[in-house]
Amino acid sequence: MKRVGLIFLILITVLGIYTYVLFTKEGTIDEEVTLDKPNKISQEDTRVNVLLLGVDARDVRNINRSRTDTIMILSFDPKTNDTSILSIPRDSRVLINGRYDKINHAHAYGGVNLAVETVKNLLDIPIHHYIRVNFEAVEKIVDTIGGVSVYIPSDMKEGSRVVFSKGEHLLDGKKALEFVRFRKGYTDQDIGRTRAQQQFMQALFKKMASPSSILNAPKYLDVFNNYVDTSMSKKDIMSLGLRLKDADPNKMKNATLPGRPAYINNISYYILDEDGVKALISEFYK
Repeated sequence: MKRVGLIFLILITVLGIYTYVLFTKEGTIDEEVTLDKPNKISQEDTRVNVLLLGVDARDVRNINRSRTDTIMILSFDPKTNDTSILSIPRDSRVLINGRYDKINHAHAYGGVNLAVETVKNLLDIPIHHYIRVNFEAVEKIVDTIGGVSVYIPSDMKEGSRVVFSKGEHLLDGKKALEFVRFRKGYTDQDIGRTRAQQQFMQALFKKMASPSSILNAPKYLDVFNNYVDTSMSKKDIMSLGLRLKDADPNKMKNATLPGRPAYINNISYYILDEDGVKALISEFYK
C-alpha cells in the first residue's frame, strides 16, 4: 500500500459538530485502550488532548495491526480557546515495550493501546481520547465539500516532473491525497510533508467551519461509520466539536517534534532533540 498523510481536524470539527449533533451513535472501541480519565469535556476549564492516528488500511475493522502513517495530537484549552496540532514524525526513534523502534510500529505491535502508551511515555502528557481514521475518508470528504484551496509557494517536483506548480490550487479528493502524500521532492522529506499536511489542515478547517458545510452533514455519516474509530462518546465529541467551532484557525498552533534524520544499523530514523521536545511540550501543554 502507498503511505499517505492524513488530515484529521475535519473529523473533530465537522463530524463532531454536525454529524454527531444530527445523527450519530455512541463512540465505539474495538479494543481495550488505557486513556487518561476522568476528563469531562463539558467542563469549562478542562484541557483536552486527542491522539489522532492515520492508518493506510481499507477498513477500520481490519487495521488493528497496521502501522500508523500519521500521528498527531489535537489539544484544546477552553480557558484560553487555544487550539494546537502537534505532529510526531512517523520515523521517530522511541522506546516501545522496552526497545527502540520507529514510533509508527507501536500500533502494529499493540494496536491503539500501545500507540497511546508510547505517545504518553514519549511526551509525558495525558491522552484523553483517540480518533483513528482510514485515508479513504479524506478523499471522500474533500470531494463532498467541492475541494479545498491551498497556496503552494514554490513548484513541487519529483525529479524533473512538476507535481504541483507554484500558485493557488483547488484540490479535489484525489489531488488532496497527492498533495499530502508528496514526500520525495522535499529535501527534508517527512518533515516537509508534515508542513504540507498542517497547511492543508488549516485550509480544510476554514472551509469546513463555514455555515454552508452543514448542508453536507448527511453525507459524512457513511464516511464516519466506515472509516473512523474513536473512543469518544456522543456527549464528548458533541461538546468538543461545539467548543472548537469558536476557535480561530488563523491562530491555531502547528508544530512538529524537533530532531534530525539518521541511519542506525542501516535503518533510517528521525532522532528527536530531547531538549527541543521538552521545550515544545512546555510551550504547548503546561
